[in-house]
Amino acid sequence: MSTAKQIVMNDLMNISDDVQDEFEVLEGLYKSIKLEKSRKSVVKKGTLSSDEVRNYFSKKYKKDEVLA
Repeated sequence: MSTAKQIVMNDLMNISDDVQDEFEVLEGLYKSIKLEKSRKSVVKKGTLSSDEVRNYFSKKYKKDEVLA
């Protein structure tokens, strides 16, 4: 079974019977899958420092300004 399917199955089993909004359920499922992908990425690739992220976006914005 795929990771995404397993996450969805687990989350569905834990949803309260009182939930009235299907969009709330879908949003929760989407967030669970994205969070699991992020966790796996951190384990596999590691993390970036705040300075590394700042530098990345600083360079990206400068590059986008030149192209505009």
